[in-house]
Formats: sequence, structure tokens, C-alpha cells
Amino acid sequence: MRLLRRDSVVPGPVYALAFVNVCIGLGYGVVAPVIPVFARDFGVSDLAASSVVSIYAFTRVLSSFGASRLLMRFDERTILTSGLLLAATSSLAAAFAPTFLSLLLLRAAGGVGTAMFTVAGQQLLFRYSTPETGGRTASVFQSGFLIGGVLGPVIGGAVALVSLRAPFLTHALTLIVGVAVVWFAFRSSDRKDAANGVVHDTTTRPEMMTLRSALGHRGFRASIASNFANGWVGNGVRFTLIPLFVATVIGGSPFVSGLVLVVGAVVQIVVVKPAGKLVDSWGRRPMLAFGSGLILLGLVVLALVPTLPILVLTMVLWGVGGTCAMVASAATVGDVLAGRGGSPIAVYQVTFDVGTMLGPLVAGAVVAQASYSLAFTACIPVAALAVLLALRPWRTVAVSTPESKVVVTEESAVPTPTIHDHHFGKEDRCHNRSLSVGSPTTSYPTGPDPSPEPVEQTGPTALSLSTSCARSSERESTS
Repeated sequence: MRLLRRDSVVPGPVYALAFVNVCIGLGYGVVAPVIPVFARDFGVSDLAASSVVSIYAFTRVLSSFGASRLLMRFDERTILTSGLLLAATSSLAAAFAPTFLSLLLLRAAGGVGTAMFTVAGQQLLFRYSTPETGGRTASVFQSGFLIGGVLGPVIGGAVALVSLRAPFLTHALTLIVGVAVVWFAFRSSDRKDAANGVVHDTTTRPEMMTLRSALGHRGFRASIASNFANGWVGNGVRFTLIPLFVATVIGGSPFVSGLVLVVGAVVQIVVVKPAGKLVDSWGRRPMLAFGSGLILLGLVVLALVPTLPILVLTMVLWGVGGTCAMVASAATVGDVLAGRGGSPIAVYQVTFDVGTMLGPLVAGAVVAQASYSLAFTACIPVAALAVLLALRPWRTVAVSTPESKVVVTEESAVPTPTIHDHHFGKEDRCHNRSLSVGSPTTSYPTGPDPSPEPVEQTGPTALSLSTSCARSSERESTS
């Protein structure tokens, strides 16, 4: 697939994670349309049938924080594959669920498994990212969800013709394929690293970053606000309210609403790769503000002129804006974390899920009491907040200069230098990145530093990097 064609600056395992995202998006798209119908076969009400969809999202949100805590004890690969296997097993069992209660519990388990993969995959992604390549890395990772999301409903409609249980089996199969791809990709990556003299110690855990520290950074606050708005508008309102809007206000058929939604999805797929390049070249903050601004503009024009041509234009604006904001926010969070892990990753993911759940509820309540135009207007403050936070400048610590050299030696570990960020009055480590694309789990301390402090050793011998870490150049975040 051309979109996932290998880019030399993006580590190979990121493409494996993107492929798994295709499997997840594909599987969810196959299952989602048939879940309410399948649940009604147990003789329950429409409200009870819809709870099968809600409980998946609810357990996904709750278990994201538990997954981030598990990552303090176990490596990302273990949590990632365990989550995929749990989701696959629950989907397989759901196909043969004997009662409604068992179906409900199995979908809840599927939500837990998906959260484990998502949080572990995000932490791996952030550890593979660098300030120079974070946008392109994030765009490859996110492209998997977009591709799977487009293909899923198409394949799901065909599979459902065979049986209402067949989509669950298809979902389980795609996740098992994803597990196999990840396993082989990381084994291949580890062999290449070993050939280059890099030994991985997967028992070494990354340094943890507290949520309080992350929230102290304007870039992180802008990213979670953007993610929340993207979930609220670009995912929640778009996929729940727009089909009803087409039927009620425009008087279009389900086929018309489907075409309108396809326009937005295709735009996202087309834009995601260029967005990653622009995030790295133009900068994080400008692209975050640009993307959030397009989402806001789409809401304004649709609230003022609720017609079919404007709706199509809005789908284009949300497609471009949502993709740019999504890639820029992920790259920004990667910069803030700088190779660290912890609850900020779960919070970043959960904001999107919560926005996806709240957006349709709030907008739907406004529609019931007033009109669709007022419902779109009610979403404007959420998008406006994301724009305002993205426009506020923040500082990041610059990375190694182009003259810097990275040398792997078998010397004793040396302490890590610190860099002062005068904008915040705090110290931020000049975090390193793995020499090879195969392992963010190997840490390479830099040196020297006048104030010694303990450094973890990873592997049979301590691997150290001799690098000139730029200490002075703090720049306004274009990253």
C-alpha cells in the first residue's frame, strides 16, 4: 500500500504498529454496524442493545489508566500483544455468546484489550519518535486507523450477509494477524540491532513522567485540548449527528450520508502523510493551530448555512483539520515526554475517547430541544478552546546540533547532562534516542556532567553515547 511505503526516517517497527492499527480499525468497522442488531436477537430493548456499544468505550476509557500502570512493570511489547490477544479472544467468544449478559461482558473485555494495545502502542511510538521525525512517525502510526476505518464498514457489510456472528470471527482473525505481524517485525528488528552490536534489555523500564509535570507544559495542554475537540467533533458528532442531519434537514437518503462521510474519510487518508512532513518542517504549534482552526471553521459555516454543499465542504475541513491536529498533537506529546512513559499517555488517549462519547450526547440533547444549527453552535466553544491553547507559544528544548556525533562505546555509563528551560524555570533532560530503529527500550546515557547521578545500565555492558547535546538553543515551538 503506497501510504505505508517505507520512509527511511521512520523506524521499521512503527510500520508494524501501523499495520496493527489497520487490523484494529478494520475489525472494529466490521463489528460495529452489526452489534446492535446482534444484541437485539437476544430479545432485549434497543436501549440495552446500545449498551453493548457503550460498555466497550467505557471500559476502554477506564482501563487506559490501568494499562499505563502496567507499563511501569512490564515492557511495551508484552502489554501490546497481551491486549491484542485479549481483544481477539473476547471477539471470538462473542461470536458464540449464549446470553446477552455474556455478550456484554465479552465486549467489556474487548475494550480492556484495545486500551492495553493503544496505550502500549502510543508509548512505543513516543519512544521511537525524535523532534526531527515525530510528525512523520505519528502520521504513519495514525494512517493505520484511518485505512482500517474506511475499509471496515465496507467489508463488514459483506461479511454480515453470511451471518451476524461472522463479523466477530473476522475481527478476531484480523487481531491475530496483527499479533503475528508485530512479533515477526520486532524479532527482525532485534536481529538487525544485534548485528550492529546493540543489545536490548527489555526489563529496563523508561523513566516515568508525572501527569502534573506534563500538565505544566503548554504544549501538552494544547495537545489534549485538541485531542478532546477532535474526538468531540471529528469523531463523535461527525459519525452520529451528521447522518441524522442529512436525513432530517437536507432530506437525503442513507446513501447520501454515507457518501458525505466517505468524503471526509478519504480526505484524511490523502492528507495524513503530507501532514506528518509539514509537522516536522513547519512545526508542531503552527500545524496544531491550523488543524484546530479548520475544525472550528467547519462548525461555524455549517451552523450558519446548513446545506448539502456546505456540509461537503465541512467534511473536507474536518478531514484536513482533524488529521493535521491529530498528527501535530501526537508529535507534541512525544516531544514533551522525551522518551518517558507514565499516565500522561493514558490521559492523552482518554481525552479523545471522552470527547467521542460526550460530543454526540451534548449535541443530540441540543437537537432534541432546539435545532441542528444550534447543536453545531454548541460545539464551537470546545473547538475554540483548542485553537486558543494552540496559539499560545511554548518552549521546547532544542535537540542535538547537526554537527553532533553519536558514538556507541563499551565504557562505563556516564551521567546525563541537564538543560535549563528558562521559560518554565525547570530542568529538562536532554533525552537520547536509540541508535537503531529497533529498540526504544535500550537507553543510552549522555555525558559528561559535572553533577553525577546514577544511570541505568542496559545489557551485558553499559552502552553510552558521546554526543554534543545542544544546551543553549531554546526555540519557540515549531515543534
